[in-house]
Amino acid sequence: MKQVSVYLIILFTALSVQAQQPVTASAVTISVYGNKNLRVSVDGKEYNLFNTIISGSKSTLTINNLEMGQHTLLFTRTDQPSNRTGRISTTFNLRYKFDMLIKLNGNGSLELIETLKPRMVDIPVPMSAADFTILLRNVRNQRSVTARRTVITNAFNVTNNYFTSNQVVQLLQLVNAENYRLELAKLSYRSVTDRSNFNQLYYLLNSQSSRNELEDYVNNYQDDYDQDEPDEAMSDANFNNLYQSIQQQWPVSTQMNSLTNAFNATNNYFSTYQASRLIQLVNAENNRLQLAKLSYRAIIDRNNFNQIYNLLSSQSSKNELTAYVNNYRDGDNQDLAMSDANFNNLYQSIQQQWPVSTQMNSLTNAFNATNNYFSTYQASRLIQLVNAESNRLQLAKLSYRTITDRYNFNQIYNLFNSQASKNELAAYVNNYQEDVNQNVVMSDANFNNLYQSIQQQWPVSTQMNSLTNAFNATNNYFSTYQASRLIQLVNAESNRLQLAKLSYRVILDRNNFNQIYNLLSSQVSKNELATYINTNYNTGSSPHVAMSDAEFTVLFQTIERQYLPFEQMNSLTEVFNNTRNYFTTAQVKRLIPLVSLESNRIQLAKLSYRTIIDRANFSQLYDLIESQAGRNELDAYVNAYQE
Repeated sequence: MKQVSVYLIILFTALSVQAQQPVTASAVTISVYGNKNLRVSVDGKEYNLFNTIISGSKSTLTINNLEMGQHTLLFTRTDQPSNRTGRISTTFNLRYKFDMLIKLNGNGSLELIETLKPRMVDIPVPMSAADFTILLRNVRNQRSVTARRTVITNAFNVTNNYFTSNQVVQLLQLVNAENYRLELAKLSYRSVTDRSNFNQLYYLLNSQSSRNELEDYVNNYQDDYDQDEPDEAMSDANFNNLYQSIQQQWPVSTQMNSLTNAFNATNNYFSTYQASRLIQLVNAENNRLQLAKLSYRAIIDRNNFNQIYNLLSSQSSKNELTAYVNNYRDGDNQDLAMSDANFNNLYQSIQQQWPVSTQMNSLTNAFNATNNYFSTYQASRLIQLVNAESNRLQLAKLSYRTITDRYNFNQIYNLFNSQASKNELAAYVNNYQEDVNQNVVMSDANFNNLYQSIQQQWPVSTQMNSLTNAFNATNNYFSTYQASRLIQLVNAESNRLQLAKLSYRVILDRNNFNQIYNLLSSQVSKNELATYINTNYNTGSSPHVAMSDAEFTVLFQTIERQYLPFEQMNSLTEVFNNTRNYFTTAQVKRLIPLVSLESNRIQLAKLSYRTIIDRANFSQLYDLIESQAGRNELDAYVNAYQE
């Protein structure tokens, strides 16, 4: 039971708006001490105290048909000799699964008391000692671990069976395998009658990761009674602790990290009022907008969410938040993000690795593992373990497949400094297609067996035969990551090119296939692979491959260091005229500003058009030309261009 003084009730409900969902199971009880000449009004509707239950000087009125949300209460007392009227008013908030008791004492003070409704369910009784002894004997009589596991599983799955924690411990002690114990411990939780003692089961698990996984399961467990009910907002006490903790932090970046963690924690839920108080701890508009988006997942009274818009100053921010909310889908991805416990283990493991190449391998493996799924927040934390822009971009692309809340994915763009990287990631996401192929990527277990088998073969010709057979087998399908690992088992460029061509037929995530090009050293090989794919698979894309990031950086820095403008112009002209060179629009957009004259920029933009592999983005180069006449000239050139 929770007693709240009137001024706190008014404070915590001042921002609430009455909901539209009827909750007839919640009751409001009004007790009045001394009811002489007193009228009661709730939401403008008057209730007659003479029709209530009267005990001594106390009258009790019960109202069962109010809706969830804010309500107004007014007591009016008229003194007949003087004909003077006194009023006592307040507001109260009726919450889901709670009843409200309101007391008007004889001295005119008010008390508002919330009580949690009792569950209307039968209290389960654990299995009798005699029946449990028979079950225990039956399990002991099984010779194999698998058979014992089956008998225990069946016992836990019988809906009428209930056990004490001690009984579950005795059953699990008959199974030694850690993975089986963890599985059975989870299964047992539904049937445990004394859950306050459930921590006894943790001592049956040897590894901390297993204990963490069981704890995470228990913390997220919902009984059938609760499955159709909304999550409850954080208690006032816990919220006040959280609020005061973040309020005292400095600088703002630290507060933002704490607020982000609070809204991203999967076990946290907030009322709109609580979320608005947290968001107001920061002042910058972009920070408030970011937090408002993050908070939406955790809001339990979304009918009140429009109050959050009042925290934003600009209409553009409000429009962006509206678009986010309109596009939001709960459970958009059926796959579940990695549990907090498992994620923390993964994060800490990679964080401690060195050098960066080892971290990159581990991060790549994490995002490529077919059973791994992450929230945007989890992915962003992993990506930030590396600093190089190119590494972050590579991981961001890989992560997209695993993201369960893609409506938040735009947060990943904040991890990049250059607009070119953001554009490249945006292009990747826009072109991304989920696997619609009914074929399934080879399982991790089968792939590891295949990889290790070929890795141990010798000489190279034997490996090449095995790899060729693997890619030619009609029942084999691979992810780009799996294919790249297989191709790297051979070193010769010609062998890698041959295998890359063969692999394309069996790749199920072709939007990632550009990673294969990184396995080839020469631009000639990359062009040959692109031509092969375009010719044989009719991708409709350019048959050429843009210059690699490393090669482009060297080229850019070389021209940038040249002192005289005419030298830079001559070098850029040669670069664009070289028939072996191909670029992305973003790369060209970096090269052309190395010269200042508009006439030179127009000339280079025309020359570059031949080399552009993503001509759909070519319009971005018009921004480099100041005059409309210059843009018109370039536009006329493009429209008249013929290969």
